Amino acid sequence: MKKAIFICACALLLVACKAEQQVDRTEEVEKEEEIVTEEVEEEVDEVETEQEKEAPEKAERKESKEQQKKTDTNSNESKSTGEQKKKSEKNDEQQLIDMANKIFTAQKKKDFDYLESVRSSGTKIDRKNALFSFNNVTYPHEQPFLTEDDLGEIEHRFVHETDEGSIIVGFGIINYETESSFTVDFEFVKENGSWKMNDMDLNK
Repeated sequence: MKKAIFICACALLLVACKAEQQVDRTEEVEKEEEIVTEEVEEEVDEVETEQEKEAPEKAERKESKEQQKKTDTNSNESKSTGEQKKKSEKNDEQQLIDMANKIFTAQKKKDFDYLESVRSSGTKIDRKNALFSFNNVTYPHEQPFLTEDDLGEIEHRFVHETDEGSIIVGFGIINYETESSFTVDFEFVKENGSWKMNDMDLNK
């Protein structure tokens, strides 16, 4: 009887030990799982933190690129506009130089039709006496046509734009036969989109 009781006690003790070991093992597994979970959460937090840090930097880089692109576009547009303006001014200058030379020739040939076509509204032409009347100038005056005897070698000197928007084209006239020289300054103004002669001033 005692032997049976002893055997039963040993059996119960073994069962209890195994149960305790099983509980300890379960607790260890749970602790390991908790540690793994915490490590994963920490890694996720680190990744999210890095992404949050990188997001503003990426946004700044994108904004900087877009700003640079706008700046380059504006710069190109400004450059293109500037070049077009320069080209237009150069074309106007050459056009007025050519027109002035034609006016010289028209005076010698008394080509009244051409002179009428290029005069401003403030300029009158007296066909009978072959002279200009310049009225829309600071000092109104009359100027006889320049003749073959007056004109020798014609040299273009300068082109100058005034504050009022008119353009002065200057020439030097050299007559080697008479050993004389003088200057002629044409003033051109725009009327209805076309350049017209508004003055021809001689300085002898």
